[in-house]
Amino acid sequence: MSHATALHRINPSPRSLGWLLLLFGWLASAGPGQAKSSAGIPASELRKKGQAFEKRGMWAEACRCYEEALRKERNHTATRDAWQRCLRRLHLTTRHRDASYRQLLTKLTAVQSLDVYDQVLAALVKYYHDRSKLGFADLFRNGVQELRFALDEASFRRHHLAGIRPAALAAFKKHLAAWPNRKLANRLEVREQVLSVLQTAIKDGVPLRPATINALVLEFAAGACNALDEYSSFLTPGHYQQTRDLARGDLVGVGLELGITDDELVVTRVYPGSPAAESGLKVRDRVLRIGGRAVKDLPADVAAEKLRGKPNSSVAVEVVRGGDATKGKKTFKMTRRAVVIRSVEYKPKKLSGGDLIGVLKINFFAESTPQEIRDQLDANPSELASLKGMILDLRGNPGGLFKSALTVAEMFLDGGVIVIGQSRHKDYNKSFKAEQRDVLPLPLMVLIDGETASAAEVLAGALKDGRPGTTLIGQTTYGKGSVQCLVTMDKGPLEKLNAGIRLTVAKLLSPTSQPYTGRGIVPDFTVPAAEAKDDALNRFEKRLAKANEGMMPKPTTEEPARPSDQMTMKSSGEMGPAGEDGEMQ
Repeated sequence: MSHATALHRINPSPRSLGWLLLLFGWLASAGPGQAKSSAGIPASELRKKGQAFEKRGMWAEACRCYEEALRKERNHTATRDAWQRCLRRLHLTTRHRDASYRQLLTKLTAVQSLDVYDQVLAALVKYYHDRSKLGFADLFRNGVQELRFALDEASFRRHHLAGIRPAALAAFKKHLAAWPNRKLANRLEVREQVLSVLQTAIKDGVPLRPATINALVLEFAAGACNALDEYSSFLTPGHYQQTRDLARGDLVGVGLELGITDDELVVTRVYPGSPAAESGLKVRDRVLRIGGRAVKDLPADVAAEKLRGKPNSSVAVEVVRGGDATKGKKTFKMTRRAVVIRSVEYKPKKLSGGDLIGVLKINFFAESTPQEIRDQLDANPSELASLKGMILDLRGNPGGLFKSALTVAEMFLDGGVIVIGQSRHKDYNKSFKAEQRDVLPLPLMVLIDGETASAAEVLAGALKDGRPGTTLIGQTTYGKGSVQCLVTMDKGPLEKLNAGIRLTVAKLLSPTSQPYTGRGIVPDFTVPAAEAKDDALNRFEKRLAKANEGMMPKPTTEEPARPSDQMTMKSSGEMGPAGEDGEMQ
């Protein structure tokens, strides 16, 4: 099988489906990066809110509540199960809103859709990191559950089962709920079970048009992926392409990042140089309408999806600015275009004592991140040489490309282990080490918070364990220690349509062999996320003041110590496989 680079934010975290919430019209809910307004809400209350959203079929909102509850009680099994259940429903509704996917279903034959399912099973067995979840009977049962979820969704029935008699639907659902557990030894036996399900549907009176047959079969493929963990999923052609665009740091849209605060859809970020920035949209604007349609009663992911569209097409966004909903309404008309997302921000900062430090913020890890850092730091060599320290800001960073995080780590580490991978794939089942010896020799403080996740945790953990004197400030990180890769179907009908699966292929451990998943990284100094930068500046002030006092000339002939004026960045070479998300060689 061939493989392609992908990005996890959703989502999406970026903030993720698992993973980035770099929306440009796609609100992801699986992973870090959701609204931060729930800090003072108890986990029990968040679970109740999640349950209420779940009953209303508002899957993105339910996911957000359950995920926030898990941050407070990381090992609450019932909450994690509810989160994953709602993620599957969110994936399902998103899948069947993808026009390219619905079009695909009309073009396949039944044999071809079964072949796609077979390819998915083969990929899972070959690459998924946890063998205990790969029993063929379990994979089939996951598909049965996915189909049951689909039959409960009005959107699925509208697209694929229009005109079905209620009695036929009830009979089919009853048979699926009671489907017997059988030992299944191979993919052929699984395929035969799926055919038995189709035959049962026919007997129950389900109208099976060709596209409907394909939709039912591919629910088994989706279920086999989506039930494995929160970060593995079946990707339709449209979402596959979005994932690849995110990895490259560009999407067609308006350049907005959206989030939910107090159950309202709000603008959380406006990207410089984007249509949204040029039109005048601002952070904290409350979104009322997108494209003329009210978003109040829409699921958040549906509302955000309306921001996407073809290049040069237009979209109007109505917002409320300020507290007065009657006087503060504004409508912004924008033309969609490709927007380049910069993953790095850098500014020098002069302290009150006159010393200069650098503040480097990495928003997420894209293909371009290492070069962006080099370009920013190399833009002013004399300024770089005069720096007395560096603040590396990883707050809100949900991760991204594993390979980019490794390359950035090499810019700060003088050798040693960056991260330890555990995987069934040889490219990830090893210790990843820093090979460079020309690094930035500056005192370093790293800012982290509960949104710092995945590849960002890899970098923070490597610096904490492998760079003496590095100080971590902020809050315990998210706790996602795994690598996902995008597996592309290279056979049969999906080859030219770029559909595939996003799959967890490795677990990650710190350089001292501590797991990140479910634990995160504890800072050296715990302070509120909003105060972390000021705290770091204060610590630098005190540290440098002491250093300057110690360097004052003494009334002797001794030469005072001098800081090195050789501060250069070395370009890193290619290393290792990409991942989280990445490319398997």
